Amino acid sequence: MTIRITRRLAVAALAMPALSRATLAQSTRSTRIVVPYPPGGTTDLTARLIAPRAAELLGQNWVIENRSGANGAVGAETVARSAADGTTFLYSNEVLTVLPFVQRNVPFDLQADFTPIARTVSVPYVIVGGTALAPRTLDQLLTAIRTRPDDFSFAGSSLGSVGQLATAAIWQKLNVTTTFVSYRGTGPAMNDLVSGAVSLFIAPLGPSMPLIRDGRLRAYGVLSAARQRVLPDVPTMVEAGFADMVLDGWTGIWGPRGLAADIVTRINAQVNQAAMEPAVNARMADLGLTPVAESPDAFARYIAAEIPRNQALVAAARIQPE
Repeated sequence: MTIRITRRLAVAALAMPALSRATLAQSTRSTRIVVPYPPGGTTDLTARLIAPRAAELLGQNWVIENRSGANGAVGAETVARSAADGTTFLYSNEVLTVLPFVQRNVPFDLQADFTPIARTVSVPYVIVGGTALAPRTLDQLLTAIRTRPDDFSFAGSSLGSVGQLATAAIWQKLNVTTTFVSYRGTGPAMNDLVSGAVSLFIAPLGPSMPLIRDGRLRAYGVLSAARQRVLPDVPTMVEAGFADMVLDGWTGIWGPRGLAADIVTRINAQVNQAAMEPAVNARMADLGLTPVAESPDAFARYIAAEIPRNQALVAAARIQPE
């Protein structure tokens, strides 16, 4: 009896030409979602908000794997070298579009080695500092940095992050240079900021909000075009006189190069639905995050536009590859 059932299943599988072998493999194994940063940052946070519901909608078992190192390159390379069978995906962020311009010997090409599936979340950034800092307002902070730059240090979640680009832009506008400390993710950077090991951090709003709300960090300014609903009393950098200081981040999901079109379509649809469901959406809104739902082609076009834009930002900020 067992033999007959097995044969029938095999015949049924062969009779579905539209269903790729990769799709069949995906339906029978756990799916790895590689997050190339430590736990605690926006990328990890949004992955853990979206992944459980997306997996449920797909009828799969998704396992998040934090594989950090080399500013996200270690985890990304893991996915780039994985089989395109629908069992390994990369959940990362905008740093991938900047990394080749700030880091030497990046071991992959974002457009050649990955299949874009969905951009998932738009991420505002905020300038945060420890509550022991003397400046209380954004204007006071910028004046203090301009007059006493050696008194301040900036954390960065990784090379190529929005925070690094924004930090370099502020230095350029204030005609100063302070210490920049690069970490292996937002979580470790936040820990040192709260402890006072570093002074300031231009950080994703999501993981910053709980620390701002409980009084462990002070928010000085946001880098969005308008004030954030969750921080109505915190001014924008535009209000401080820096009209071009509007920068935000984002997260997205990719597969390895050559991923079958049917898998791309299915994952895109269910990830988009998961991000837009009321419970997930409400949690994101509480953190100042905005879910994004777009097609794989739209995501690919967005990446193609981001790469030259970020290359120009790096050049303008005079950031040298490390």
